[in-house]
Amino acid sequence: MQGRRCILPGASLAFVYACDPEDSLLLLGWEGHETRVSVPLRLPFAPESYCRDPLVWVAPDCLPPGTAHQRRVWHALTRIPVGETRTYGQIARAIGSSPRAVGQACRANPWPLLIPCHRVLPAGAAPDRGSAGGYAGQVAGPLVGAKQALLRHEADRKTEINGNFLPKGE
Repeated sequence: MQGRRCILPGASLAFVYACDPEDSLLLLGWEGHETRVSVPLRLPFAPESYCRDPLVWVAPDCLPPGTAHQRRVWHALTRIPVGETRTYGQIARAIGSSPRAVGQACRANPWPLLIPCHRVLPAGAAPDRGSAGGYAGQVAGPLVGAKQALLRHEADRKTEINGNFLPKGE
């Protein structure tokens, strides 16, 4: 099994994954919080490429095993475009659920980055001021920092594409 790590700018943890010799994904997650993949899956994009440019993100062709509710939530998350966010309440209304149940499904998401639960925020969150809510069941610590880094990374690139930002020297 070949393991790989990629560092997202501003995150204190590396995103790690491992594939078998046929390039089927076996393991993925944030360093120290990896999860085995229990269904055959080919990566829909290279995590290293995402760390350079989040616009390469595409939704996976399948969802991880879970309850019918979790899978409805995870499918809804894959519909959130890169650089955009939704609240738990918005997702809940869209699928006929409750915000708390959506949060529980986000917490149970075994495929971080592929199923973008980092794009879901509590009502009134202000990611630009360091308030983005919990991530992967934690409300403080390096995983929450990873969520904030993901949101910044995606928002910065979206702003750059919309012509509102030019890197220094251009």
